[in-house]
Amino acid sequence: MTQSPMLTSEPSTAGLGIKCEPHEVAPDVLIHADFVNTYAVRLGGELLLVDPGFAHLGSAVRRAVRAWSDAPLTTAVYTHGHADHAFGLRAFLDAGERPAIVAQENCTARFRRYQMTHGFNARINQRQFSLPEPFFPTDFIEPTLTFRDALSQRIGGTEVCYRAAKGETDDACFVWIPQHRYLFTGDLVIWQAPNCGNPQKVQRYPVEWAEALETMAGLGAEWLFPGHGLVVHGAAAIREMLENSARYLRVIIDQVLERMNRGETPEQIFHAVEPDPELAALPYLAARYDHPKFIVRNLLRLYGGWWNGNAADLLPATWQRQAEEIAALAGGVAVLVDAGRHRLEEGDSVMAAHLAEWAARADPTDRAAQELKRDVYDRRLREEPSLMGQGIYRAARNDAKAILKKD
Repeated sequence: MTQSPMLTSEPSTAGLGIKCEPHEVAPDVLIHADFVNTYAVRLGGELLLVDPGFAHLGSAVRRAVRAWSDAPLTTAVYTHGHADHAFGLRAFLDAGERPAIVAQENCTARFRRYQMTHGFNARINQRQFSLPEPFFPTDFIEPTLTFRDALSQRIGGTEVCYRAAKGETDDACFVWIPQHRYLFTGDLVIWQAPNCGNPQKVQRYPVEWAEALETMAGLGAEWLFPGHGLVVHGAAAIREMLENSARYLRVIIDQVLERMNRGETPEQIFHAVEPDPELAALPYLAARYDHPKFIVRNLLRLYGGWWNGNAADLLPATWQRQAEEIAALAGGVAVLVDAGRHRLEEGDSVMAAHLAEWAARADPTDRAAQELKRDVYDRRLREEPSLMGQGIYRAARNDAKAILKKD
């Protein structure tokens, strides 16, 4: 697999993207990479901007683009409506540039949902990315040209094709420029295991994601420009990467469906299903962002609803009442704390976490229970490779630390 030699391997703070100086990464293609990849493409005297990026990076993106080319920006495309891809156009608009803004039609509904759930998304971002306070954008720059399944344009005399997909989002698309065999994938390729199980976000689409990867594999692209990570050059390498990524998903999907159809419970399925070990070992399918077990959960939600298979959880007692009952049966919160410490010393941080939660929920004012919770999630944080899991464990640890600090 040939990668751009000018890109560094320096990881972003979130472990997802790369960061490098803006440069021409392929003929007539500029990359601005800072966690997310933004691309400017020069086509016959006009510019196409693929994924304007974060709002706070918009000015830097425009400076880089204008240092590289003075051609008019006639079109920008959102490969999907996430904040790191579709919020950076303000600097261009403030400078008087008026590109057509292309997106799949579900992008507008996404922006409406973001407005309705702004506080919720701000808190998810804080927890997921360990931000000092809740934050989420409020400036939504709407697309001016939307499509449902596919759209073709001529930009500078060159055909540009947009094709709808579902994957991490329901408003995804990829961009194909057949004349140059350029493929811009957005977050359908991120140099990680596909992010289609995020436990804090809305539904992901593993089956449609695999289908999109297979469709892209058949295009014969010579250059692949991902939403995050390294640019790939070479038709054989690109096809192999896309097909392997699709197979990674197919293996998990097939296992979940087979077990659901056999009547296994969600718990049995969650613990039994694993990714293909050879595919999981590939550098572009490492589970450092999402976790394959979260993909299993997402498929169970997609096909089976929200009930977890435990009848007691259908209309349950509160977690606090359950914890109080467990503590009473055990002989008190101190017994749970001692058992949790013992499990933690044995290296069983998974069971230690259950004991810590029972103890801390049974008596949130118990200092020893909060200290156990802090230490358990500090261990789980260090053990967990996926950013999604790390964010939740870090938040749980910090909740305990905040209570201890008040004391």
